[in-house]
Amino acid sequence: MNEAAAILNALAEQVDTRFEGTQNDYRALIVLNFSEETYTGPAVLRVAMPLKPGRTPRKASAWDVAGKRIPCEIRDSRFEPLNNPAFPEGTRLWRFELWLWVEGVPAQGYATYRSEWSDDELPLPEAAATRTPLYTVKEALPHAGTLPKIGTLQQAGFGYNSTQHGGTDG
Repeated sequence: MNEAAAILNALAEQVDTRFEGTQNDYRALIVLNFSEETYTGPAVLRVAMPLKPGRTPRKASAWDVAGKRIPCEIRDSRFEPLNNPAFPEGTRLWRFELWLWVEGVPAQGYATYRSEWSDDELPLPEAAATRTPLYTVKEALPHAGTLPKIGTLQQAGFGYNSTQHGGTDG
């Protein structure tokens, strides 16, 4: 496991991923920014999930911690056979990338977003094509935690040193 994955796993356990007033089934998305500058741009979660027979792919929406809906799209959607006796015959593996437009992710820090299935998507701005995306994103179930939804790695107790590490692909 690389350092980004280890930090994301720890954040997923420690960050309070509950969003008040939300009634739908949702997931929290924790975006990690290793750079020394606040990040605004696309963040990408790579997903592989079983899709049972008769089910069709859905669209997704996302919100920031203030409850503002943010641009979010499913891209690179594809299917693969899933030959696993734990799932009904005909189940397919749905692979896709969930792209979100994030703003103000702290330098050497993280921010948490809420995502859920929806009937429509809010497209990413054209600037998404010119920015290098962050692939350091982790999905988490809603739960109480000791860390706030937005913070720095140092505040979270990770003592991260960017001069020793780098990169945006996790």
